[in-house]
Amino acid sequence: MSEKLNAQEAAAVVGVSARQVYALASPNGPIPCYRIGGRIIFDKDDLNEYLKSCRFIETKRAVDTCLSSTRVSMDSESALERSFRKLGVEPKRRRSERESERGSTTTSATAIVPPTR
Repeated sequence: MSEKLNAQEAAAVVGVSARQVYALASPNGPIPCYRIGGRIIFDKDDLNEYLKSCRFIETKRAVDTCLSSTRVSMDSESALERSFRKLGVEPKRRRSERESERGSTTTSATAIVPPTR
């Protein structure tokens, strides 16, 4: 049988306030508990199981895409480039650099320059 904890002790295990533990307690919340009068008692094993269910170990595809957005923008064709190609004009890619407003760093971006006629 696992160790029994009151709301204050459960809050310390989970890492939230006692008020939040009350909100997470069953029947409305995901953490099983015993309700005895006005008291709520938790099993330490139930708290640890809840913590495991909250853990994410996979990197989501959207986060991965955001982290590599510079590479993606350089490799993919934009709608503007497609429009130029549709008209039979080959767009020229060049890197443009500008200083930030503070002047402390520079950022680089890709600009599509329409060909001169």
